[in-house]
Amino acid sequence: MDIPTIEFNRGKSMTALEKYQAERSCISEALKLAGLTEILYNKDNIPKSLPCAILILDSETGKNGTSRQYVSTDLAWTVFLIVNAQNVSDPDSELYSLKEKFRSYYQKLMNRDLPSVEYYTSRIDGTRLVRIAKIDLLKTGIGAGS
Repeated sequence: MDIPTIEFNRGKSMTALEKYQAERSCISEALKLAGLTEILYNKDNIPKSLPCAILILDSETGKNGTSRQYVSTDLAWTVFLIVNAQNVSDPDSELYSLKEKFRSYYQKLMNRDLPSVEYYTSRIDGTRLVRIAKIDLLKTGIGAGS
């Protein structure tokens, strides 16, 4: 399968909004290619079907500052991969496999690796038991592959 490439206008100046849209589009595409049909962008929304992903903008840090303003910013994203753990014999295996699929596409599209993954159990809508992988994605220009 050919993986679409999203170009970041390397060497050309991007507005903050264009950079935000390009990065979010790449991350969303990697999630879709990993097989996730439901991608939410609001952490407070309750997923209708599992597995799913929640993608949120976590922080923005100014860089290359001048005396008047920052020339650019680094965006940090957080992805939550969520799988069903209710009456399932091995939810960790499903979650790990899903994370590895996402990782593979993320590496190809963004040219960097996942810095860390935190796994935990929770409940959504007060009843459904789920396993969650919280992935804090590196800021632009920092870490492996930058």
